[in-house]
Amino acid sequence: MSAAGLPSSNPSGAKSRLPVRLPKFSSVVRSVVGLLLLAVIFHVIFCNEVQLQLVSEGGPAWDSLTKWEQRQLAWTRGPLELWNTLRRLDAISLAGAFLLCGLLVGLGAWRWQRVLAEQGIQMPVPEVLRISLVAQFFNAFLLGTAGGDVIKAWYAARATPQKQAAAAVTVFVDRLLGTLGLLLTACFLALLHWDLVTSFRRYQAVVLTLAGMLVLAGGLLFLGFYTRLLSEEGTLARWLSRIPRGDSAVRALAACRQFGRDPLFLLQMALMSMLIAALVALTYVVLARGLGIKVHALSLSFVALAVICVAALPVTPSGLGVRENLFVWLLAAPAFPLKPGLALSLSLLGYTVTLAWSAIGGLVYLLLPERAEIAAAAEAPPN
Repeated sequence: MSAAGLPSSNPSGAKSRLPVRLPKFSSVVRSVVGLLLLAVIFHVIFCNEVQLQLVSEGGPAWDSLTKWEQRQLAWTRGPLELWNTLRRLDAISLAGAFLLCGLLVGLGAWRWQRVLAEQGIQMPVPEVLRISLVAQFFNAFLLGTAGGDVIKAWYAARATPQKQAAAAVTVFVDRLLGTLGLLLTACFLALLHWDLVTSFRRYQAVVLTLAGMLVLAGGLLFLGFYTRLLSEEGTLARWLSRIPRGDSAVRALAACRQFGRDPLFLLQMALMSMLIAALVALTYVVLARGLGIKVHALSLSFVALAVICVAALPVTPSGLGVRENLFVWLLAAPAFPLKPGLALSLSLLGYTVTLAWSAIGGLVYLLLPERAEIAAAAEAPPN
């Protein structure tokens, strides 16, 4: 184009070629990493399916196999066993559990959006849902559910540069509220099964653990929301301000006090979190019915929520091993003696449904551009 905006002549008479836009190196690396992580997700699913098959056949224990033997079995028998498992479960139970798990992701995103709004951060529902799905994806690989929270905090801070500290702290508060909802619902169900708790030491140990976690989580909430411990004028703030980048931590902690200024906020979030906990329990009930497990729905809900809460403790990555052993241990009680294979199947299938939504989150991570890339594309002048 000439300075006057008219097309310039080409002396050679050759047609000018439009510039070819090559994909950015960072985008290629991101896609490769995402595909590798998706492969890891399916590897975990295939390992779960082979473990179920070995238990049902009375084969060798999974831990007795070498790492190479485990990988070989996972990728040679895993896909077929996954298909057989899907066929063994009736379609209604499988679809119901899958949809319930998706509903949980959506409700969790809605709760986080409400927490963001309390800090004056308005983020559209599609963006919140997208970040939640990506976090669900990374929960499968980083250490525990906190791994996905790190991703959520990073995305939220990047999307709201003016309130990065407040955006990051909303992720921690959302996790705390979700944990409180699980603990409150599990303790309520424990009261309904008090005869079971008093009859078996294993249940007494679990309930004591739940009670301790509830006191600790409630104490953290009270100190952060309703006291001046985390205020910018407090002793903790003065100590943090002396360390490098401590001002950011001070602002993030001080933002917690904003949540205590709305008297209805905590009540609304508690009810929402307990509803989410009830749907988590319902997911396991639906899977149990599909497997032919005949345990009362309330009893199974109590066991499932208790196991999920205890497995959230940082004992193993993502509670692997702890969750499966607790399901087998609690459901093998004489009150409802369940075969270890069925209890293990229920635990692994519940985890597999979660991993399926992690895979969907991986697709979201791969297919949708980043917020910064969208802004750069919108601001770039046309070629």
